[in-house]
Amino acid sequence: MKFRALLLIVAFLFSPFAAAQTPAEAAIAKRAAAMEKAAADKAEADRLAAEKAAAEKGAAAKAATAAPAAPPAVTYKEGVIKVGDTMKQTTGKVADLDKGDNGCYLTMKDDKGIEFIEIGKFEICAQKPPLKGKKVSLAYSVETIQAASCYGDPKCRKTEVVPLVISVKIVD
Repeated sequence: MKFRALLLIVAFLFSPFAAAQTPAEAAIAKRAAAMEKAAADKAEADRLAAEKAAAEKGAAAKAATAAPAAPPAVTYKEGVIKVGDTMKQTTGKVADLDKGDNGCYLTMKDDKGIEFIEIGKFEICAQKPPLKGKKVSLAYSVETIQAASCYGDPKCRKTEVVPLVISVKIVD
């Protein structure tokens, strides 16, 4: 009879309904779970870093194989230069500045009062002192910008090459 009772006690201790873990066993299990989670987090961070590095490498390779840089702007006549394949005016009075999806739009008036619009770098809209109403000189460069058809969507990858106003200097 004693043997049967002892067998019953041993079976109960090793059953899934046995008493809870000791505090030491619980601490070890908790530490193991924390280490497992840390290892999984590090693996995820490494994977994201590798994806980012691959994307940057791809972008650098694409930029290296892109079309060669356009020749610098050539002066055509007083106040007009040729930038890429386009004739651009270099001076005028700023009538308005509007920040758009792909740059700063400068509404200008030439010496004859004829209005023209140029696109420039975003920083031009915030340039100090304010440019509105001032006679300015424009400097251009052929640049690649996000296509107007993207409507400012940062996920859109379409681009276009345009003569872009890169600097504005007040002349009066």
